[in-house]
Amino acid sequence: MKENKEITAREIWKEYREGEDYFTQIKHHETIKENERFFSGDQWHGVNAPDLTKPVINVFHPAVTYYTAQIVSDDVGIDIEPFCETDEKMRECQILSDEVDRIIERTKAKSKSREIVRDAAIDKAGIFYFYFDPNEGKDGEIEIEVFDNDKFIVANPFEHDLQKQKYILLVKRMRVCEARERAKAFGLNESECAAILPDSDYRYAGENQNIDRGLCTVLMRFWKENGRVCFCESAQEVMLRKKVVTKQRLYPVAYYLWEKTKDSFYGASAIAPYIPNQRFINKMWAMAGAFCERMAFPTRFYDSTKLRDKLSNRAGQAIGIAGAPRDAVWVDSPAGNFSEQVFLLVDKTQEYIKNSMGITDAGLGNMKIDNASAIIALAEQSRAPLEMQKLGFHQFWEDTVNIIIGLIAEFEGIRTVTEKTNDEVGNEIKTTAEFDFSLIDTDELSLNINVGDATYWSEITAIQTADALFSKGIITDAVTYLESLPKGYVHNLSGIIKQLKEDKQKQEEALLLQQEGNIANIANEAPEGVNFA
Repeated sequence: MKENKEITAREIWKEYREGEDYFTQIKHHETIKENERFFSGDQWHGVNAPDLTKPVINVFHPAVTYYTAQIVSDDVGIDIEPFCETDEKMRECQILSDEVDRIIERTKAKSKSREIVRDAAIDKAGIFYFYFDPNEGKDGEIEIEVFDNDKFIVANPFEHDLQKQKYILLVKRMRVCEARERAKAFGLNESECAAILPDSDYRYAGENQNIDRGLCTVLMRFWKENGRVCFCESAQEVMLRKKVVTKQRLYPVAYYLWEKTKDSFYGASAIAPYIPNQRFINKMWAMAGAFCERMAFPTRFYDSTKLRDKLSNRAGQAIGIAGAPRDAVWVDSPAGNFSEQVFLLVDKTQEYIKNSMGITDAGLGNMKIDNASAIIALAEQSRAPLEMQKLGFHQFWEDTVNIIIGLIAEFEGIRTVTEKTNDEVGNEIKTTAEFDFSLIDTDELSLNINVGDATYWSEITAIQTADALFSKGIITDAVTYLESLPKGYVHNLSGIIKQLKEDKQKQEEALLLQQEGNIANIANEAPEGVNFA
């Protein structure tokens, strides 16, 4: 896509308003706000019933927590390989892989991925935004920010491929003073900074019209020219940051969609279809509670013409009538019977919601399991309803690593890296060297990201597997057994392995000397003329 025309702040604002008009058509902001309220437990919002007790039986909170635990239970392993497997290329890939691991660990991307799954289940999608911060650390660092789905606009909402979009907009709400400081840092003069004014765009989840004052909308626009990503920054009619051309081929955004929908880029959430069911459960509990409050205790009727003082019985409330109730001063009316079908219907509704959302008793641990095979079978069965979401999560991480590699190649330059090698006896040796990341050609790399289930590949499971193989005689060598253990579980592991190898070598040498001595003895005792050479 080519877009060589210099775009203005007014045109960017127009694109933003067009995106907001589309959000209004599909009720994007309203849906996200409602989903967030129901997830957090504010499920009686807007109901004007001051005398009614409003119980909340929140089905969605444990459901989303279950989704997050199931999907993010996997760990991410990165394997970067070159197309041409030379020693130098393999070394470059190993250094690059270590650097990607360092960035993911430093930015806590794996922890943030839990928030991504949570946002996708509630707000339709979770978003990572990547950028290079030159003020972070000694030489600048790559940063990762979690972005809200209602602050992300694409050019064509009917195109599902993010990288094929003509442009994308990232919407930020910030105080006017912060926006002016940002504009001043980008070189704008005082009059241009003063033109940044607050706006009244109170449509985002969590933003309160009566509290947040002096906020303005700052737009970051990304587009591609000649296959390279460009970006600029504006606030209404003020251009904060003029066009910057990067070396990136991918938009710096990783987008995790919970469920794809026809004719809409923004997809669907996990909980929105079941909100009417949640309302029904709450209403039934509220009506059941109101019945119990009014009818659980006997009600006393009395003749108000015969008793001057009003009778009071707080539980059932005495009711005065003009006339004789059954020709007596008062009479107690028994409470009405409450139908147990109400609670049965509520329980069934909750059960149907969980089944429809793919939440099984096996996944929740509510089943009796007799053996290890049953554990594995039930674990596989509980993951089946979320298989499509897991595949999407794997693709999300692949996009994440691709973007990080592009940013490393453009911004990190020459850095001091640590390389790990092994000496002749297997000891790990760490050396430091200067490495120029700008020389890496990302087009020559083959990216392979392995996502393994933590249930099977955890360190405890690895130890148990190694113990079983060693006890059954499948692994007979002590060195092989120790090398298969996860790092950190055996103190001085390299020293133990080194000592075992030395002992094994001494035993082999002693056995060889013994065999040579036996052959020499046999040769001395053999009859003359017999040759053992």
